[in-house]
Amino acid sequence: MRLTILSIVLFITACISANAQEISFTARAQSAVVVGDKFQLVYTLNKEGSDIRLPSLQDFQILMGPSTTYSTSTSIVNGKVSRETSYTYTFILKALNEGQFTIPPATIKVDDEKVSSNAVSIKVVKGDAQAQQENQSSATAGSAPSDDDLFITVTPSKTNLYQGEAMVLTTKIFTKVQLEGLSDIKQPELASFITQTLKDQDGIKWTMENINGKTYNVGTYEQKLLFPQKSGKLTIEPTEIEFMVRQRVARSRSRSIFDDFFESNYRTVKKRVKSKPISINVKPLPSGRPAGYSGGVGQLSMQASVNKNDVAVNDGITLKVVISGTGNHKFIEDPAIQFPADFDDFDAKISNSISNTARGMKGSKTYEYLMIPRHAGTFTIPSIQFAYFDPAKGQYQSMESGPISINVAKGEGDETSTSGVVRSNVTKENVKFIGKDIRFIKTGKTQLKPTGTFFIGSLTYYLALLIPLSLFVLLFIINQKRLKENANASLMKTKKANKIAKKRLKKSAHFLKTGEKEAFYEEVLRALWGYLSDKLTLPLSELSKDNAGELLQQSNVSDEVISDMMNILDTCEFARYAPASGTGEMDKLYKHTIATISQLENQIKR
Repeated sequence: MRLTILSIVLFITACISANAQEISFTARAQSAVVVGDKFQLVYTLNKEGSDIRLPSLQDFQILMGPSTTYSTSTSIVNGKVSRETSYTYTFILKALNEGQFTIPPATIKVDDEKVSSNAVSIKVVKGDAQAQQENQSSATAGSAPSDDDLFITVTPSKTNLYQGEAMVLTTKIFTKVQLEGLSDIKQPELASFITQTLKDQDGIKWTMENINGKTYNVGTYEQKLLFPQKSGKLTIEPTEIEFMVRQRVARSRSRSIFDDFFESNYRTVKKRVKSKPISINVKPLPSGRPAGYSGGVGQLSMQASVNKNDVAVNDGITLKVVISGTGNHKFIEDPAIQFPADFDDFDAKISNSISNTARGMKGSKTYEYLMIPRHAGTFTIPSIQFAYFDPAKGQYQSMESGPISINVAKGEGDETSTSGVVRSNVTKENVKFIGKDIRFIKTGKTQLKPTGTFFIGSLTYYLALLIPLSLFVLLFIINQKRLKENANASLMKTKKANKIAKKRLKKSAHFLKTGEKEAFYEEVLRALWGYLSDKLTLPLSELSKDNAGELLQQSNVSDEVISDMMNILDTCEFARYAPASGTGEMDKLYKHTIATISQLENQIKR
């Protein structure tokens, strides 16, 4: 009885689910058409409907429709049978006026319910009948397309910007001829820029535009995000593309109809086109950089927090610093944080949630620091400072996280050692009287001393006083020297440059093992630029290949080592966007980078 009831319930549920199928009624058409041209307006419905009604179309003429077609498909996946049906209603329309128009939603009845479609946006451009006739006649004659029939443009989003500010370089194709593909592309060298590719689209999306009375098919070929790394007048060299153009071949009147049947009346010709050079004015960042500036340019913000403020000794604490907004996230240096002396701190775990947009890199960059307190008490992490340059306002912006207070309670045991090991409680047994005159019979060797011998005034006594005093003086001198060196930030950076570079290269070794090509080359670049910045005592935002080479020559570095360093930088910059490299090439580059840094460390004199 229960089995029968369960079967009925399941059957009713299945019927309700089938009837409750969501109705989809969508409209689609070309995104751009020419005035006077015919085009299709297609509506698709996933259930049978009736009485389709179009909205009022003042700028379009309905030439035919609706033409209705029906299709169905059945699929079986893991024993489950599913069926999809599709009803298509096609209208033929003619564009009457030039402009940007929106066709309002159409309606149709499905099971006595009125369903509406989506609206469709169409751009209608002015026609070019005379130019089309000239183009057809030239194509028939078999001549190569002219520069007016096929050309490319490379356009920057801005030509006047600050160093480190993002700009977009857009390459568009304008054509009035039929293209079959590309055979050769010559891109300019962007040595003065750091480049990022915007999100790839599924092929080139074409639209129509009327330029100076001529109608072109226009497609965006490529968009790059550029960050200028030096100031002054910069020139972007032209881009060259070789197109494969399909053309009609002029037919001779003496040819027979059999020749036309067996031979093609079309041919493919090559046409190389070239864009114009672009001049960019890059302004240097203003002087007077505030404390906490780490190379950020854009509209950014910073937040810092800990996962808990009340902990026990040896408990882990996570300090999270998040830099978010729009700017040059990947080129911002790590924030400077002063951890309490009683805390053990570890290298930051860095995670990026960044996407490339037309305004720059958008998203957030997160630093997570693990800290472990070794003593009880109340400790304060000083306020973390962060500054960036806002190109929209033309000035630096500063912000602080505010001090972060952490209360550390004692763990198990009375005290903790500096090594982080908790001392357990020690239970001492009271002295017990075994007899009236004997306490703890002592066995073993006994050293007897003459009567009147005292520790105070002996040689051991004076040594015990002098040795700690000497150690104190020695430690004081060493500490003063260390404080003096720490005060010289340039000297400390120079001393630690090799160590920091090797630490960063360890990250690239991890990406080498996992086969993450782009991350590997980016981390090698980061290590090299960071090493040069620290070793040459020059901020990363002011460092370029030109001035780095000059400073290395001034530091008595051989031309061969300088050449190796520049070749590694070029290889990394181009390899991130080139076809996938093999693991052998990446491993060879990794070993070559370590060898070059070692040679620099031996030769450079700062």
